[in-house]
Amino acid sequence: MELRTAVGLLACIWLLPLSGQDNSRFADELTLADGTTLQVDLRKTGATELAQSISFTVPEGGERSLTPSMVAEFQFGKTGRTYRQVAVELPYPRSTDPPTEQLRFGEVLASGDVELIKVALSSSEYDLEAADGEPYLYLLREGEVELVLKLSSIMVYERLHANPARFRNLLKFLTRDCPRALAMARTANFADSDILRVLDAYGDCDAGRQVILDRSLLRGGVRIEHYARGFNIDIRDGDFSDRQLSAGLGYLAMARFNERFRRLAVLASLDFVYHSFRWEMISDVSQSMVRGNFSLGYTVSGGEKLGLQLTAGLSNYNAISSGFRSFFSNNYFLLNGGANLHSGNFLLGVHYEYLPGQISRRPGNQLVTTLGYRVVL
Repeated sequence: MELRTAVGLLACIWLLPLSGQDNSRFADELTLADGTTLQVDLRKTGATELAQSISFTVPEGGERSLTPSMVAEFQFGKTGRTYRQVAVELPYPRSTDPPTEQLRFGEVLASGDVELIKVALSSSEYDLEAADGEPYLYLLREGEVELVLKLSSIMVYERLHANPARFRNLLKFLTRDCPRALAMARTANFADSDILRVLDAYGDCDAGRQVILDRSLLRGGVRIEHYARGFNIDIRDGDFSDRQLSAGLGYLAMARFNERFRRLAVLASLDFVYHSFRWEMISDVSQSMVRGNFSLGYTVSGGEKLGLQLTAGLSNYNAISSGFRSFFSNNYFLLNGGANLHSGNFLLGVHYEYLPGQISRRPGNQLVTTLGYRVVL
């Protein structure tokens, strides 16, 4: 602990000049280990990265990063989301080594007399091979009692599954004097909304017990991932395949559910596409088009390092400029189905588009290959 204290003091000395500057235009707030509060512009990152360090822009410009040993708490001004320094024991799945205590940043989901703090885990800190496993744990505190809620693993029919029994038992222990909360704890899922509903009911059992939480979280939630991407379209029909050049650039938004429907996703994209090809071996034709797509996705297997998602939906093409004069050749819909492979921030997609009863001068079969990179907005 002496080393952590020394590191925290050094960070405070390093950032002390910032506290006297006019930084009112920065909406986010950061509290150092010594209690000094700064207004900064916090950088958004993925959950795992955010648990281990925070990066921010300071008034005079430039980006700096601090670890949990240097920061007591920080808050995003626009959303009100608050993160706090916590000490957690992190065992490695299937390891015989004893757990080691580490400092992390955890999101404060409930405060007051009862606290619930969510801590994101890296792939080596939870059993990602277990079906329905989750890359996080919760710290649940009331007075001097601190409980660690996490999923263990169990083998069922020769397949590893996440086992909710232990975390439910801990919830039941905390809520044992509140019948309504106790009943909810018996069937709670390992998800923000389910656990918060239990704590909300627990708070209602005693007028003197205060549980402060964002009630919108009781309904579950959706997170949106943003991707910039480039892609190639291979039109498989003979009238379009000769001397073909087809490519595009665009944006994809993927809405993922956080709770019991977490394997489902809604995808929407908007792209610019350019086609050129030799039409009927006679004339060269080019098209500049806007392409929209709406699809539903289902994650077959997923983890922090690699995930496979199947999708099905509808694509719409509308020409901005075209060598065809026909409205039907310049505006059309195609059914779309395929798969996305996630690896870190990268997204590789392979999809096939098809139009039953193909109309002349309109493509009816094409293979779309995309490569996207996740961006933080």
